[in-house]
Amino acid sequence: MLCHDSLDCCYYGGFTTTLVRNTYSPWSPRGMSVVLLIDGYNVIAPVAAPGRGGTNDWLAIERQRLLDRLVEHLDEIVRLRTTVIFDAKDAPNNLPSRYDYHGIDVQFAVEHTEADDLLERIIGDHPNPKSLTVVSSDHRVQAAARRRRAGAYDSDIWLDRLLDGHTLLQRYPKPKRNATSSPPTQIPSTELPRNTPQSNRERDPIDDEIKNLISDEALDEMIRRHQK
Repeated sequence: MLCHDSLDCCYYGGFTTTLVRNTYSPWSPRGMSVVLLIDGYNVIAPVAAPGRGGTNDWLAIERQRLLDRLVEHLDEIVRLRTTVIFDAKDAPNNLPSRYDYHGIDVQFAVEHTEADDLLERIIGDHPNPKSLTVVSSDHRVQAAARRRRAGAYDSDIWLDRLLDGHTLLQRYPKPKRNATSSPPTQIPSTELPRNTPQSNRERDPIDDEIKNLISDEALDEMIRRHQK
């Protein structure tokens, strides 16, 4: 895994993850503005509400399942600009407050009372909110998104569409063009167009030789005239 200047790679729980040094930013760790902001536990709640898990670590299992689903179904260009926010009160002791998981920026709202506070802050500080999609069924978060004209989707509807192969986005990010790329090289054809004037083509000595040939009929006519 390649690490950005603001990232530190480490190994955790059977997979390589990446620690993010800064604790808050409306930008992804790779310096790109976020296009998809997800209220993590709000998405998990309809799928596995508290008390439904069969083990004590059900929340960690569902949290990891959500991240794996995002990695599986999001295109890379979207995944690298996705941020998932979880409440700090449920933050695991063995994970940092912010880390990179296969390009997804995962944050626990450790410096905020709840995840909604951090979600609102990211929405409010976003440099281009019209390109931002917010996934949360929380009315407070949705209102914050609409105030800045960002897209807002209910968590259950958005997740169902994602699993069906459709990513609901306010605006799909455009790939960066390579400004240094040169236009494709055109290979000249060795065959001349039929309407090319003869003067523009290279003279063929065989053509001159053919022009100098006299037909049999013309030769006979010349002999008859000479005999007269």
